Amino acid sequence: MFELVNEVLEDRRWYYAFRDIEHLRNQMLASRVELDFVDFGAGSSGDEKSRVGTKRRVSVRDLVLRAASSPAQGRTLFRLANRLVPKTMLELGTSVGLGAMYLASAVRSAKLISLEADPECARIARINLDALQLKNAVVITGPFEETLSKALEQLQNVDFVFIDGNHRPGPTLSYFEACLPYVRDETVFVFDDIYWSLDMKNAWRRIQEHARVTRTVDFFDLSLAFVNPEFMEKQHFRIIRTALKPWKVF
Repeated sequence: MFELVNEVLEDRRWYYAFRDIEHLRNQMLASRVELDFVDFGAGSSGDEKSRVGTKRRVSVRDLVLRAASSPAQGRTLFRLANRLVPKTMLELGTSVGLGAMYLASAVRSAKLISLEADPECARIARINLDALQLKNAVVITGPFEETLSKALEQLQNVDFVFIDGNHRPGPTLSYFEACLPYVRDETVFVFDDIYWSLDMKNAWRRIQEHARVTRTVDFFDLSLAFVNPEFMEKQHFRIIRTALKPWKVF
């Protein structure tokens, strides 16, 4: 845990990938382009089992501000993947591709499949990945209920799963369970939305209590669940980075 915190949360090294990805973020923030966006997640008016999303007009800028991984979160994803060196990665919720770019840049030898329900977001994500020549990442379009099983079969085994695409407890638990038959001993699940609602907090507690989960680590902006059987005693940690501790802020 000490090594994990130092190498992921407290590491201050800068990588060229950060500059390149944030340059694309700034380009999107300056864009005036508007898209017909279809929301299948918590912003949708449908219920948890609905495959019919809510259509609305939204700017690329708003997508980056509201739905994409933040710079700090992206760097955490990069450092986590860089430390664990997974061979296969799966992301649920590509948005415009910022999280995917951080993950694919961290381990260029790994295969990353990223799932995105909205076709316009998927199109932008592919453009961004191509701009950085990240050939190890593939974006698949469609509702997760239709694409997740195909992606898992394609990967066969998954070492790193980043779930960031619905923010509802039922689907989140369903995606987690669907991935379990494909995990290896050192697989890690990463969630970014457990503080979205009280229901999501309860879903996180169910994940913590799951028989396959042997250790969880809550970084607050991201939460990790390990299924490594070498962790003989189930443990749960809540850790805040030094820069955000109260005596640093106030």
